[in-house]
Amino acid sequence: MKPIVSIIIPVYNAEKTLRKCVESLELGTERNIQVILVEDRSADQSWTQCEALSKEFHNIVCIRNAENSGVSYTRDQGLAQAQGEYVLFVD
Repeated sequence: MKPIVSIIIPVYNAEKTLRKCVESLELGTERNIQVILVEDRSADQSWTQCEALSKEFHNIVCIRNAENSGVSYTRDQGLAQAQGEYVLFVD
């Protein structure tokens, strides 16, 4: 089923807060969502968190930039993967 909403989360050094952010979206009232985590080559374990969350929740897509490229490029990478009728950004 095509998601109603694609939620793009640019991730940079968010190891300590990423899980709580994603869980708040997953436990919300709208269930037909796509969550796109775009990791921008963090210095912490953010990528490991992204991979773990994608294994835990079926509707999460993980993307990792080839190099640190900034938030605008990171958002664009998420937009390229968005399948929802609506798109939201959560920074």
